[in-house]
Amino acid sequence: MATGMLKPVYLRNSDIVQGSNPVTDYELLESVLICTSEIKCIQRNRGLWRIYVNTTQSRDKLLTEGFDFRNTHINVFETNPFSAGTNSPLEEVLRITIKGVPLSVDDGEIIKMLDSYKVSLTSPIKYENIRHPTTHKMTSILNGNRFVYAKPLQNGQSLPRSAFCAGIKCLIYHKGQPSKKRVPKCTNCWGEHWRTQCSDKKRCRICLKTDHEPGSEKCEAFVENQKNVISFAGADNPLSNFFPCTIHVFGIHHRSAEHAFQYVKAIRCGDLSKATAIQAAETALDAKMISKTIQINDEFIDKQEKLMEEIVNAKYDQVEAFREILDKQEQSTLFAESVFDDFWGTGLNKTGTEHTDHRKWPGQNVLGQIFRKIVSTRRPAPPRRSESVPRNLQAASQRHISDMLSSIRKSDKRADKQASTMQDHSRSPRKTMRTNRRKNAGYKNTDVNSLGEKPLGTDYDSG
Repeated sequence: MATGMLKPVYLRNSDIVQGSNPVTDYELLESVLICTSEIKCIQRNRGLWRIYVNTTQSRDKLLTEGFDFRNTHINVFETNPFSAGTNSPLEEVLRITIKGVPLSVDDGEIIKMLDSYKVSLTSPIKYENIRHPTTHKMTSILNGNRFVYAKPLQNGQSLPRSAFCAGIKCLIYHKGQPSKKRVPKCTNCWGEHWRTQCSDKKRCRICLKTDHEPGSEKCEAFVENQKNVISFAGADNPLSNFFPCTIHVFGIHHRSAEHAFQYVKAIRCGDLSKATAIQAAETALDAKMISKTIQINDEFIDKQEKLMEEIVNAKYDQVEAFREILDKQEQSTLFAESVFDDFWGTGLNKTGTEHTDHRKWPGQNVLGQIFRKIVSTRRPAPPRRSESVPRNLQAASQRHISDMLSSIRKSDKRADKQASTMQDHSRSPRKTMRTNRRKNAGYKNTDVNSLGEKPLGTDYDSG
């Protein structure tokens, strides 16, 4: 197909031929000109006619109105009826493209995969050819992609973008699939357009009023203090992905968690030159700016949260400053990345995050949720009593109790002896002199329990 040429509409020769009277291209042209004059080419290839027009409006008119030929009204096909397996131009079909399945994999495996999603096929599996990037002319070489036509899916359903065929990861594309590409968002009025296109007054993102910003006391979602919220942003905070640190993950050393994430993004999206530039970037901000020009695919979007979780876990293992902060927090702590990012962060700045009810944050705060998951699963827990006391057999337990009681008795005796010594030192000089006189007279200290009955008339205090 030449540059700028629209996709043709199609006719089956069997639908317009009458008896043995053949149809010529000139006769067909005269009939089509009544509907539209913007005709570029009318071409027949065996039993199929292709009609090329110059404008989209002309093509749409042919598809919706058709034309009269030999006293019969003719409806044209939007897709090749022989490829799509349709019998009527009014019969809707859905083209499904499968990418990533090796050419050696049998078509039956693709049919089996589509059957699992209850897809009703109207055509056999077909193969795409490589086209010239500028003229779009088709070559005779296959590009490995396969496609098939099917009946429209029921109730507005769609197939998953990522699937498995014969145990191999593949991608599925069809019209109507929800897109995960970034939606424009104005940071001035928060409408669905870019900031450069906005002429409205600045509004609060939470309540959309024009007299304040998020975090202001005028905002309906204002809170004075949220004790369990830790907000973070910027290269100076160890919790931030922009914090400079060495992380070894996926076999490569990176200068920050942001470097690691953006590097893997570039690799998985097939942009090797950007990956090299990101790895050499001096700061995390430089790495992020380089990544903005990467063409992100849906497969990466599906896996980015798991990827970030792997990088953050590596940072927890290797960066002490980051680990120390997380280990000090409770499971109820809410970590909040205070940046204008509706996926990874709260969608608000630091003031807006800290003074806005966390239930009203516009962002999903996925990075904060990953931190909270690490705190609940990896933070060292204080030992419980049942874990600090070993469970032994009954005889061993009795032996331990006996040893403990013996230790207590010894401690009591030492305490009594110390008390007795202190008492001796605290006696009055007069009493001490009396005791010395007794010792000089030949009396010995005798344990009270060893004394017999005191002889009558005996006075120990007499000299």
